[in-house]
Amino acid sequence: MPRGTVMFPWFLLEGLMRLAFLDVETTGLDPTKHEIIEIAIIVEEGGEIKEIFETKIKPQNLERASPEALEINGYNKNPKAWDSAPNFSEVGHLIAKTLKGCVLVGHNVGFDEEFIKIMMTRNGMRERIPYHKIDTVTLVFEHLKPLGLQRVSLDSIRDFLGWSKFGAHTAMKDVEDTRRLFHLLFRAGLFGRLLLRARLFFASLRKRL
Repeated sequence: MPRGTVMFPWFLLEGLMRLAFLDVETTGLDPTKHEIIEIAIIVEEGGEIKEIFETKIKPQNLERASPEALEINGYNKNPKAWDSAPNFSEVGHLIAKTLKGCVLVGHNVGFDEEFIKIMMTRNGMRERIPYHKIDTVTLVFEHLKPLGLQRVSLDSIRDFLGWSKFGAHTAMKDVEDTRRLFHLLFRAGLFGRLLLRARLFFASLRKRL
């Protein structure tokens, strides 16, 4: 480092970031024809949870839905759970307000972001959502793939780390695990990677005993 250079304490800046962990459940993978039917957001600042937003959203075009998607996210098991859910037009403004000023964090966060943007446009809303993003998939490629993880889906990660899959593919369970994953891997560094490797090693030993 050149003489006189001062290292900026980036960890202080990270502590000031307002993070919005988010997950959406949808009727399919194509945001141009499918729609959001559930969303969960956890807003965090300085490591503390500041706000939680969660709601089901009544689908308007089920005829376009993917049967596989509706099976995975649980809609087919209990469609009546959506009977009293609001339309997106009723909650889109709240979603935009909750996300305002945040850095978006998600597992394949571009998927969630694109769905929200298109749903807002479809409903005539002019609010913009933040464009700064952190994708936990990237963190997984950096820290877990070298340790032997084969696939980067949340379910594969849960299996790899020994996390429960109870409630998986609901927006709140997925966003909680995304936040947990972020805090496990973000800025992990060499020491963090070594510690994680040790934890996985001892976890595998316990399974064999």
